Amino acid sequence: MKSKFFLFLLLVLCQWSMVPGPAFAQAEDEATPPPQSEKMSGWDEGFWVRSADDKFKIKLGAIVQLEEKVEKKSGLQKLATGSGLNQQFTAADSFNDSFLIRRGNLLVSGTVYEKVDFSAVLNTRTGPPGGTQRFNFFADFTVNILPQFRVVGGVINLPLDFLGEDSSRWFLTIEPPLVATQEDGLKGFTIARQSFGAPPDLGLKLEADLGKYVTVAAGAANGPGFQGENTNNELSYGGRVQINAMGDPFLGQETDFGWSEDPRLMFNIGTMMEDNDAQDEFVPSVLLRWAWTSSAGSRFRYRGFQLNAEGYVRYTRGLNIPFTQDTSRDGKLRDVGYYINAGYFVIPKKLELALTASQVMREGPDNDANEFGGGINWYIFKNHVKWQLDYTNVLDYDDVEGLNNATYHRIRTMFSVML
Repeated sequence: MKSKFFLFLLLVLCQWSMVPGPAFAQAEDEATPPPQSEKMSGWDEGFWVRSADDKFKIKLGAIVQLEEKVEKKSGLQKLATGSGLNQQFTAADSFNDSFLIRRGNLLVSGTVYEKVDFSAVLNTRTGPPGGTQRFNFFADFTVNILPQFRVVGGVINLPLDFLGEDSSRWFLTIEPPLVATQEDGLKGFTIARQSFGAPPDLGLKLEADLGKYVTVAAGAANGPGFQGENTNNELSYGGRVQINAMGDPFLGQETDFGWSEDPRLMFNIGTMMEDNDAQDEFVPSVLLRWAWTSSAGSRFRYRGFQLNAEGYVRYTRGLNIPFTQDTSRDGKLRDVGYYINAGYFVIPKKLELALTASQVMREGPDNDANEFGGGINWYIFKNHVKWQLDYTNVLDYDDVEGLNNATYHRIRTMFSVML
């Protein structure tokens, strides 16, 4: 009996010697501080802390952007005075000079088990005239299944265009082009149509690199926005194909701050289907069924010069659309638009000059607009401390009797601190 016991004990000891040390010994080894040359914390586009095995990492950052906007509007909706033959119209001009917090962001991002990246942003900004301060919370994650394949979930932009991939840290001008900001229907004369592009929404998207030259992405999202559950049980879908024709891809930036020593060129084509099934905001008798947007564009970088351009076409399908707006009388509204902007670093990584142009042409009256302008960007300390100044002239066309064109002269300046 004893011999069997010792034989068993010997087998156990042999087996023990063939495996790593006990758990507490492993934990002790893992907790051993790394050499002094391997930092456990530091600053790299934000303050970060990591684990000894580099599997876990958390980064803290912030953005504070103070903007002053001087805007003069002329030729707005005319106001009727008098009556009968004595009725007259006068232009309702206005002037606005205001400081505002354009963005106030607190950011947390990190990596879990080397494969999962996450980020969360608490955002605030000054509200519109007469409104209140706005707060938003955004969060997303990325699962890097393979180096060439990623799954992204949370608050996302459906894949469609370059503009939807850009970070506000790297805008060429203070605001994005007109196609991304101009909304229709504010005067109540037309069907409400949003700006072009994919707004933030709750959803999921897949991204894959097909070799060096092609990147594809596809996704689905709620549709009504990221601040509530899906109200109509219909999803929106988007997809895009990116061609990296020359050099490495450079998503997320409208500038060539990195000073590309070799030419870099990308092309993009995308499409998005938004399933609405909801009454129009301004004309309740109209039922909006769906909106289908397609885009195509290109971007070029070389030694401080950047050129960005994209075009859009959108069809909005609805029921009971008045013929005054559905001029083709096919139950659909056709909108087109484009933007093109360019910039050049006259002093590398310090002083940048920019030009921008954008136009929106919507079917129906009271809804076309164009924007032309330029600006200057001074990178005081890399892209962490920056001052910007720009001017844009926006002409909002009007074909409704009794109204005239609205002209906006906008001078904006912004000081940014971004960690």
